[in-house]
Amino acid sequence: MPNRLHLARQPIMSHQETILGYEFFYRDHEGNCNFDDPRHATSSVLVNLLNQIGTASSFGDTLAFVNTDGPLLLTDIIRALPKEKIIFELSSSIRHTAQVHEAIRYYHSLGYRFALDNASFHPQYLQDFGPIFPYMEFAKFDVTQTDNEQFLYLPNPYGKMTLIAYKIEFLEMLEAYSQLGFNYFQGFYFAKSNLITHSRVDPKYMDLLSLFSLLQTDASIDEIYDLFQRESSLSLQLIQFLTSTHPEYLYSATSIKEMIERMGKNNLTQWLLLIIYSKSGIMSTDAANTYSVYAHERVATMLKLLHLTSSNPTPKLVEEARLVALLSLLEKLMHIPLENTLQGLNPSNDIKDALISNSGLLGRIYAAVLKLEDGDSVTAALLLKQYGVHQDQLV
Repeated sequence: MPNRLHLARQPIMSHQETILGYEFFYRDHEGNCNFDDPRHATSSVLVNLLNQIGTASSFGDTLAFVNTDGPLLLTDIIRALPKEKIIFELSSSIRHTAQVHEAIRYYHSLGYRFALDNASFHPQYLQDFGPIFPYMEFAKFDVTQTDNEQFLYLPNPYGKMTLIAYKIEFLEMLEAYSQLGFNYFQGFYFAKSNLITHSRVDPKYMDLLSLFSLLQTDASIDEIYDLFQRESSLSLQLIQFLTSTHPEYLYSATSIKEMIERMGKNNLTQWLLLIIYSKSGIMSTDAANTYSVYAHERVATMLKLLHLTSSNPTPKLVEEARLVALLSLLEKLMHIPLENTLQGLNPSNDIKDALISNSGLLGRIYAAVLKLEDGDSVTAALLLKQYGVHQDQLV
Protein backbone atom coordinates (compact mmCIF):
# COMPACT_ATOMS: atom_id res chain seq x y z
CA MET A 1 0.00 0.00 0.00
CA PRO A 2 1.55 3.34 -1.06
CA ASN A 3 2.28 5.96 1.62
CA ARG A 4 1.02 8.89 -0.43
CA LEU A 5 -2.25 9.67 -2.17
CA HIS A 6 -2.57 11.89 -5.23
CA LEU A 7 -5.33 14.21 -6.36
CA ALA A 8 -5.33 16.83 -9.13
CA ARG A 9 -7.18 20.13 -9.02
CA GLN A 10 -7.69 23.12 -11.32
CA PRO A 11 -9.24 26.45 -10.34
CA ILE A 12 -12.44 27.85 -11.84
CA MET A 13 -12.21 31.65 -11.96
CA SER A 14 -14.05 34.79 -12.95
CA HIS A 15 -12.65 37.19 -15.56
CA GLN A 16 -11.18 39.14 -12.60
CA GLU A 17 -9.55 35.90 -11.35
CA THR A 18 -11.78 35.53 -8.31
CA ILE A 19 -11.87 31.81 -7.53
CA LEU A 20 -15.31 30.19 -7.62
CA GLY A 21 -13.94 26.76 -6.77
CA TYR A 22 -11.75 23.93 -7.96
CA GLU A 23 -12.44 20.92 -10.13
CA PHE A 24 -10.88 17.80 -8.66
CA PHE A 25 -9.62 14.92 -10.78
CA TYR A 26 -8.89 11.30 -9.87
CA ARG A 27 -5.27 10.19 -9.76
CA ASP A 28 -4.01 6.72 -8.86
CA HIS A 29 -1.14 5.97 -6.46
CA GLU A 30 1.36 6.78 -9.22
CA GLY A 31 -0.27 10.10 -10.05
CA ASN A 32 -1.93 8.86 -13.27
CA CYS A 33 -5.57 9.40 -14.24
CA ASN A 34 -6.26 5.83 -15.41
CA PHE A 35 -9.37 4.13 -14.01
CA ASP A 36 -11.88 1.51 -15.13
CA ASP A 37 -14.79 2.20 -12.79
CA PRO A 38 -16.22 5.76 -12.64
CA ARG A 39 -17.86 5.04 -9.29
CA HIS A 40 -14.47 4.09 -7.86
CA ALA A 41 -12.89 7.25 -9.26
CA THR A 42 -15.60 9.52 -7.81
CA SER A 43 -15.54 7.78 -4.43
CA SER A 44 -11.75 7.95 -4.32
CA VAL A 45 -11.79 11.70 -4.98
CA LEU A 46 -14.40 12.25 -2.26
CA VAL A 47 -12.60 10.07 0.30
CA ASN A 48 -9.30 11.82 -0.39
CA LEU A 49 -10.93 15.23 -0.11
CA LEU A 50 -13.11 14.67 2.94
CA ASN A 51 -11.39 11.90 4.93
CA GLN A 52 -7.70 12.49 4.34
CA ILE A 53 -6.76 15.92 2.97
CA GLY A 54 -9.76 17.77 4.39
CA THR A 55 -11.82 20.57 2.88
CA ALA A 56 -9.89 23.35 4.64
CA SER A 57 -6.63 22.37 2.93
CA SER A 58 -8.05 21.41 -0.45
CA PHE A 59 -10.58 24.12 -1.31
CA GLY A 60 -11.28 26.19 1.81
CA ASP A 61 -14.31 28.47 1.52
CA THR A 62 -14.72 27.91 -2.23
CA LEU A 63 -16.55 25.06 -4.01
CA ALA A 64 -15.40 21.59 -5.02
CA PHE A 65 -16.52 20.35 -8.46
CA VAL A 66 -16.47 16.55 -8.59
CA ASN A 67 -17.38 14.33 -11.54
CA THR A 68 -20.23 12.01 -10.60
CA ASP A 69 -21.57 8.89 -12.29
CA GLY A 70 -25.14 7.59 -12.44
CA PRO A 71 -24.73 4.53 -10.18
CA LEU A 72 -23.43 6.67 -7.31
CA LEU A 73 -26.54 8.82 -7.57
CA LEU A 74 -28.68 5.74 -7.01
CA THR A 75 -27.13 5.14 -3.58
CA ASP A 76 -27.74 7.07 -0.36
CA ILE A 77 -24.06 7.98 -0.10
CA ILE A 78 -24.58 11.53 -1.34
CA ARG A 79 -26.72 12.27 1.72
CA ALA A 80 -23.64 11.88 3.90
CA LEU A 81 -21.81 14.58 1.90
CA PRO A 82 -21.83 18.37 2.41
CA LYS A 83 -24.38 19.86 0.01
CA GLU A 84 -23.13 23.42 0.54
CA LYS A 85 -19.57 22.66 -0.56
CA ILE A 86 -19.69 20.11 -3.40
CA ILE A 87 -20.96 20.57 -6.94
CA PHE A 88 -21.70 17.22 -8.57
CA GLU A 89 -20.74 17.34 -12.25
CA LEU A 90 -22.73 15.12 -14.60
CA SER A 91 -20.72 13.77 -17.51
CA SER A 92 -22.17 13.83 -21.02
CA SER A 93 -21.72 10.04 -21.04
CA ILE A 94 -23.99 9.42 -18.03
CA ARG A 95 -26.69 6.82 -18.62
CA HIS A 96 -30.12 8.42 -18.64
CA THR A 97 -32.78 6.42 -16.85
CA ALA A 98 -35.92 7.40 -15.02
CA GLN A 99 -34.23 6.36 -11.76
CA VAL A 100 -31.21 8.60 -12.35
CA HIS A 101 -33.39 11.58 -13.26
CA GLU A 102 -35.56 11.03 -10.19
CA ALA A 103 -32.45 10.80 -7.98
CA ILE A 104 -31.20 14.14 -9.33
CA ARG A 105 -34.59 15.76 -8.75
CA TYR A 106 -34.72 14.34 -5.23
CA TYR A 107 -31.23 15.46 -4.23
CA HIS A 108 -31.86 18.88 -5.75
CA SER A 109 -34.95 19.18 -3.56
CA LEU A 110 -32.71 18.55 -0.54
CA GLY A 111 -30.35 21.35 -1.55
CA TYR A 112 -27.65 19.42 -3.40
CA ARG A 113 -26.06 21.23 -6.32
CA PHE A 114 -25.35 19.98 -9.85
CA ALA A 115 -23.47 21.00 -12.96
CA LEU A 116 -23.52 19.80 -16.55
CA ASP A 117 -20.06 18.84 -17.73
CA ASN A 118 -19.30 19.15 -21.47
CA ALA A 119 -22.70 20.67 -22.18
CA SER A 120 -23.77 20.86 -25.83
CA PHE A 121 -26.37 22.22 -28.26
CA HIS A 122 -26.48 18.89 -30.07
CA PRO A 123 -30.13 17.78 -30.46
CA GLN A 124 -29.47 14.36 -28.89
CA TYR A 125 -27.78 15.98 -25.87
CA LEU A 126 -30.67 18.40 -25.40
CA GLN A 127 -33.15 15.54 -25.66
CA ASP A 128 -31.29 13.42 -23.08
CA PHE A 129 -30.45 16.14 -20.59
CA GLY A 130 -33.42 18.46 -21.11
CA PRO A 131 -35.56 16.80 -18.40
CA ILE A 132 -32.97 17.61 -15.71
CA PHE A 133 -32.12 21.17 -16.82
CA PRO A 134 -34.36 22.66 -14.07
CA TYR A 135 -32.08 21.07 -11.45
CA MET A 136 -28.77 22.27 -12.92
CA GLU A 137 -27.01 25.28 -11.38
CA PHE A 138 -23.97 25.32 -13.69
CA ALA A 139 -23.28 24.39 -17.31
CA LYS A 140 -19.67 23.78 -18.38
CA PHE A 141 -18.71 24.04 -22.06
CA ASP A 142 -15.52 22.70 -23.62
CA VAL A 143 -14.45 25.58 -25.86
CA THR A 144 -12.56 23.21 -28.16
CA GLN A 145 -15.80 21.33 -28.86
CA THR A 146 -18.23 24.26 -28.94
CA ASP A 147 -19.25 26.53 -31.80
CA ASN A 148 -19.77 29.79 -29.94
CA GLU A 149 -21.93 31.10 -32.80
CA GLN A 150 -24.67 28.87 -31.39
CA PHE A 151 -25.07 31.20 -28.42
CA LEU A 152 -25.91 34.04 -30.77
CA TYR A 153 -28.37 32.41 -33.15
CA LEU A 154 -30.01 29.48 -31.32
CA PRO A 155 -32.54 29.58 -28.51
CA ASN A 156 -30.44 29.20 -25.35
CA PRO A 157 -31.84 26.54 -22.98
CA TYR A 158 -28.95 27.28 -20.59
CA GLY A 159 -30.09 30.81 -19.85
CA LYS A 160 -30.86 30.21 -16.16
CA MET A 161 -27.59 28.40 -15.45
CA THR A 162 -24.24 29.89 -14.50
CA LEU A 163 -22.01 29.31 -17.52
CA ILE A 164 -18.42 28.06 -17.26
CA ALA A 165 -16.06 27.82 -20.23
CA TYR A 166 -13.19 25.40 -19.83
CA LYS A 167 -10.00 24.67 -21.79
CA ILE A 168 -9.43 28.43 -22.01
CA GLU A 169 -5.85 28.80 -23.22
CA PHE A 170 -5.67 32.30 -24.70
CA LEU A 171 -6.85 35.79 -23.82
CA GLU A 172 -8.88 35.92 -27.03
CA MET A 173 -10.87 32.84 -25.91
CA LEU A 174 -11.53 34.43 -22.52
CA GLU A 175 -12.79 37.67 -24.04
CA ALA A 176 -14.95 35.92 -26.64
CA TYR A 177 -16.76 33.80 -24.07
CA SER A 178 -17.07 36.72 -21.65
CA GLN A 179 -19.00 38.60 -24.32
CA LEU A 180 -21.31 35.59 -24.70
CA GLY A 181 -22.36 35.83 -21.05
CA PHE A 182 -20.01 33.28 -19.48
CA ASN A 183 -19.34 34.00 -15.82
CA TYR A 184 -16.45 31.69 -15.04
CA PHE A 185 -13.50 30.10 -16.80
CA GLN A 186 -11.10 27.22 -16.42
CA GLY A 187 -7.98 26.38 -18.36
CA PHE A 188 -4.27 26.81 -18.91
CA TYR A 189 -4.69 30.57 -19.43
CA PHE A 190 -5.30 30.82 -15.67
CA ALA A 191 -3.59 27.73 -14.28
CA LYS A 192 -2.77 24.16 -15.16
CA SER A 193 -4.13 21.39 -12.96
CA ASN A 194 -1.71 20.78 -10.13
CA LEU A 195 -1.07 17.52 -8.34
CA ILE A 196 -1.75 17.39 -4.61
CA THR A 197 0.12 14.72 -2.67
CA HIS A 198 -0.72 13.82 0.89
CA SER A 199 0.08 11.13 3.43
CA ARG A 200 -2.52 8.39 3.35
CA VAL A 201 -3.86 6.66 6.45
CA ASP A 202 -5.90 3.61 5.46
CA PRO A 203 -7.89 1.11 7.54
CA LYS A 204 -7.81 -2.62 6.86
CA TYR A 205 -10.30 -3.60 4.17
CA MET A 206 -11.56 -6.59 6.16
CA ASP A 207 -12.27 -4.30 9.10
CA LEU A 208 -14.33 -2.10 6.79
CA LEU A 209 -16.37 -5.11 5.71
CA SER A 210 -16.76 -6.28 9.31
CA LEU A 211 -18.00 -2.86 10.34
CA PHE A 212 -20.41 -2.74 7.41
CA SER A 213 -21.72 -6.16 8.41
CA LEU A 214 -22.24 -4.94 11.98
CA LEU A 215 -24.16 -1.92 10.74
CA GLN A 216 -26.51 -4.17 8.75
CA THR A 217 -27.52 -5.92 11.97
CA ASP A 218 -28.90 -4.54 15.21
CA ALA A 219 -25.39 -4.21 16.62
CA SER A 220 -24.96 -1.94 19.61
CA ILE A 221 -22.87 1.24 19.55
CA ASP A 222 -20.45 -0.54 21.91
CA GLU A 223 -19.89 -3.31 19.35
CA ILE A 224 -19.36 -0.78 16.58
CA TYR A 225 -17.02 1.30 18.69
CA ASP A 226 -14.98 -1.75 19.60
CA LEU A 227 -13.86 -1.98 15.98
CA PHE A 228 -12.90 1.71 15.94
CA GLN A 229 -10.78 1.08 19.02
CA ARG A 230 -8.83 -1.56 17.12
CA GLU A 231 -8.50 0.49 13.93
CA SER A 232 -6.95 3.90 14.66
CA SER A 233 -6.79 4.74 10.94
CA LEU A 234 -10.57 4.54 10.73
CA SER A 235 -10.93 6.83 13.75
CA LEU A 236 -8.61 9.39 12.15
CA GLN A 237 -10.59 9.33 8.91
CA LEU A 238 -13.83 9.76 10.87
CA ILE A 239 -12.53 12.83 12.72
CA GLN A 240 -11.27 14.37 9.47
CA PHE A 241 -14.58 13.60 7.69
CA LEU A 242 -16.62 15.20 10.48
CA THR A 243 -14.28 18.19 10.51
CA SER A 244 -14.97 18.56 6.77
CA THR A 245 -18.71 17.91 6.81
CA HIS A 246 -20.35 18.00 10.27
CA PRO A 247 -18.16 19.87 12.77
CA GLU A 248 -21.13 20.08 15.11
CA TYR A 249 -20.78 16.34 15.76
CA LEU A 250 -17.28 16.97 17.08
CA TYR A 251 -17.95 19.90 19.37
CA SER A 252 -17.24 18.98 23.00
CA ALA A 253 -17.28 15.26 22.14
CA THR A 254 -15.43 13.28 24.79
CA SER A 255 -14.71 10.18 22.73
CA ILE A 256 -14.89 8.57 19.30
CA LYS A 257 -17.87 6.66 20.63
CA GLU A 258 -19.75 9.89 21.26
CA MET A 259 -18.96 11.08 17.72
CA ILE A 260 -20.38 7.82 16.35
CA GLU A 261 -23.54 8.20 18.43
CA ARG A 262 -24.07 11.74 17.15
CA MET A 263 -23.44 10.71 13.56
CA GLY A 264 -25.94 7.85 13.70
CA LYS A 265 -25.83 4.42 12.13
CA ASN A 266 -27.35 5.47 8.79
CA ASN A 267 -24.83 8.24 8.11
CA LEU A 268 -22.04 6.00 9.36
CA THR A 269 -23.11 3.31 6.88
CA GLN A 270 -23.11 5.72 3.92
CA TRP A 271 -19.71 7.08 4.90
CA LEU A 272 -18.36 3.55 5.17
CA LEU A 273 -19.74 2.62 1.74
CA LEU A 274 -17.92 5.61 0.28
CA ILE A 275 -14.62 4.25 1.61
CA ILE A 276 -15.42 0.74 0.37
CA TYR A 277 -16.29 2.00 -3.12
CA SER A 278 -13.06 4.01 -3.20
CA LYS A 279 -11.07 0.79 -2.57
CA SER A 280 -8.82 2.72 -0.20
CA GLY A 281 -8.66 0.04 2.47
CA ILE A 282 -5.62 -2.17 3.04
CA MET A 283 -6.20 -5.60 1.51
CA SER A 284 -5.04 -8.73 3.33
CA THR A 285 -2.20 -9.15 0.84
CA ASP A 286 -1.03 -5.52 1.20
CA ALA A 287 1.52 -4.26 3.66
CA ALA A 288 0.04 -1.51 5.82
CA ASN A 289 1.38 1.88 4.78
CA THR A 290 3.87 3.61 7.03
CA TYR A 291 1.45 6.23 8.30
CA SER A 292 -1.24 3.72 9.24
CA VAL A 293 1.29 1.73 11.26
CA TYR A 294 2.55 4.94 12.86
CA ALA A 295 -0.98 5.97 13.87
CA HIS A 296 -1.70 2.58 15.41
CA GLU A 297 1.56 2.59 17.34
CA ARG A 298 1.09 6.08 18.78
CA VAL A 299 -2.35 5.23 20.15
CA ALA A 300 -1.09 1.89 21.51
CA THR A 301 1.92 3.52 23.21
CA MET A 302 -0.25 6.24 24.74
CA LEU A 303 -2.58 3.64 26.25
CA LYS A 304 0.32 1.45 27.41
CA LEU A 305 1.89 4.36 29.33
CA LEU A 306 -1.47 5.29 30.80
CA HIS A 307 -1.78 1.82 32.32
CA LEU A 308 1.79 2.03 33.63
CA THR A 309 1.08 5.32 35.40
CA SER A 310 -2.40 4.36 36.59
CA SER A 311 -3.07 0.87 37.85
CA ASN A 312 -6.79 1.10 37.14
CA PRO A 313 -7.58 4.12 34.90
CA THR A 314 -11.22 5.08 34.55
CA PRO A 315 -12.95 4.57 31.18
CA LYS A 316 -13.14 8.36 30.87
CA LEU A 317 -9.37 8.69 31.29
CA VAL A 318 -8.75 5.94 28.73
CA GLU A 319 -10.95 7.75 26.19
CA GLU A 320 -9.20 11.04 26.87
CA ALA A 321 -5.79 9.39 26.36
CA ARG A 322 -6.97 7.92 23.07
CA LEU A 323 -8.25 11.33 21.93
CA VAL A 324 -4.97 13.02 22.82
CA ALA A 325 -3.13 10.52 20.61
CA LEU A 326 -5.61 10.85 17.72
CA LEU A 327 -5.75 14.65 17.81
CA SER A 328 -1.97 14.88 17.84
CA LEU A 329 -1.92 12.65 14.76
CA LEU A 330 -4.32 14.95 12.92
CA GLU A 331 -1.71 17.68 13.00
CA LYS A 332 1.23 15.47 12.02
CA LEU A 333 -0.38 13.22 9.42
CA MET A 334 -3.32 15.23 8.12
CA HIS A 335 -1.77 18.68 8.45
CA ILE A 336 -4.57 20.21 10.50
CA PRO A 337 -3.12 22.96 12.73
CA LEU A 338 -3.55 22.04 16.37
CA GLU A 339 -5.27 25.32 17.21
CA ASN A 340 -7.90 24.66 14.50
CA THR A 341 -8.52 21.18 15.86
CA LEU A 342 -8.96 22.40 19.42
CA GLN A 343 -11.21 25.26 18.37
CA GLY A 344 -13.49 22.98 16.37
CA LEU A 345 -13.57 20.16 18.90
CA ASN A 346 -13.56 22.15 22.15
CA PRO A 347 -12.24 19.18 24.19
CA SER A 348 -11.85 19.02 27.97
CA ASN A 349 -9.24 21.15 29.68
CA ASP A 350 -7.21 18.01 30.45
CA ILE A 351 -6.93 17.24 26.72
CA LYS A 352 -6.13 20.87 25.82
CA ASP A 353 -3.44 21.08 28.52
CA ALA A 354 -1.94 17.78 27.39
CA LEU A 355 -1.65 18.86 23.77
CA ILE A 356 -0.67 22.50 24.25
CA SER A 357 1.59 22.50 27.30
CA ASN A 358 2.14 18.77 27.97
CA SER A 359 0.87 19.36 31.51
CA GLY A 360 -1.10 17.02 33.77
CA LEU A 361 -0.98 13.25 33.65
CA LEU A 362 -2.05 13.03 30.01
CA GLY A 363 0.40 15.74 29.03
CA ARG A 364 3.31 13.95 30.70
CA ILE A 365 2.32 10.69 29.01
CA TYR A 366 2.03 12.40 25.62
CA ALA A 367 5.43 14.06 26.05
CA ALA A 368 6.89 10.67 27.00
CA VAL A 369 5.35 9.10 23.88
CA LEU A 370 7.08 11.69 21.71
CA LYS A 371 10.42 10.97 23.40
CA LEU A 372 10.00 7.23 22.90
CA GLU A 373 9.26 7.81 19.21
CA ASP A 374 12.60 9.65 19.07
CA GLY A 375 14.33 6.70 20.77
CA ASP A 376 14.90 8.62 24.02
CA SER A 377 13.70 6.26 26.75
CA VAL A 378 15.83 8.04 29.38
CA THR A 379 13.93 11.31 29.11
CA ALA A 380 10.62 9.45 28.76
CA ALA A 381 11.33 7.70 32.07
CA LEU A 382 12.22 11.00 33.76
CA LEU A 383 8.92 12.51 32.61
CA LEU A 384 7.01 9.63 34.22
CA LYS A 385 9.24 9.13 37.27
CA GLN A 386 6.75 10.75 39.68
CA TYR A 387 4.21 8.08 38.63
CA GLY A 388 6.55 5.24 39.52
CA VAL A 389 7.54 4.33 35.97
CA HIS A 390 11.08 3.08 35.35
CA GLN A 391 13.10 3.03 32.16
CA ASP A 392 13.16 -0.77 31.91
CA GLN A 393 9.36 -0.72 31.67
CA LEU A 394 9.55 1.41 28.53
CA VAL A 395 11.74 -0.87 26.47
